[in-house]
Amino acid sequence: MYYMSKLKLYFVRHGETQYNIEKRMQGFCDSPLTDRGIQQAKAVGAGLASIDFEAVYASESQRVQDTAKFALGEKALPIKTDARLKEMNFGILESLLQEEIISEHGNILEKIFSMSDINFKVPKGESFTDLLTRTKAAVDEIIATHKENGGNILIFSHGVTIGYLIMSLAKMETFPHHDNCCVSVISYENGEITVEMAADPSFRDKGMELLSSAK
Repeated sequence: MYYMSKLKLYFVRHGETQYNIEKRMQGFCDSPLTDRGIQQAKAVGAGLASIDFEAVYASESQRVQDTAKFALGEKALPIKTDARLKEMNFGILESLLQEEIISEHGNILEKIFSMSDINFKVPKGESFTDLLTRTKAAVDEIIATHKENGGNILIFSHGVTIGYLIMSLAKMETFPHHDNCCVSVISYENGEITVEMAADPSFRDKGMELLSSAK
């Protein structure tokens, strides 16, 4: 029997952004990384530095592209952009403050994130079903591209996008909250996908320590 080499996908959420600080709804809309976000990106890169990556993929959102560039530093790895790795589209809620959303749309956030109806979508937005369909299509394509040779693949994306993918693959009952630059890992071997790590801050935190000691 022929066994393919083990493939591991490392998913990294982007660093802290201005909208994260302001508590604005940030899906398809964008805002720049804060100084802290840049430091987080550099830190997770330092924490992952001992791992050899075969390829790097990233959402086309600028905050994710910037996170990837700061994390990779001087590593000569091209970043392959994929729009399917973008954050969930929150439609008419995009860029609104949390209090504005509550004031104008009542308990709509609770309706979205309770996941009582994964097909629910706000006007001009996406449902969780829509999100998983496009995210999984991107991940399946990445796996198909690299499964024969195996190795490690680095994927930069977003909190809800990564969280719902991991929740679905691991059949979790609760949503794994991804702090900025946390890492989730899935492996693919002989046709089986396994979630090995979910929303883990250890690579970022280890990198912070390494960068601090290097000063």
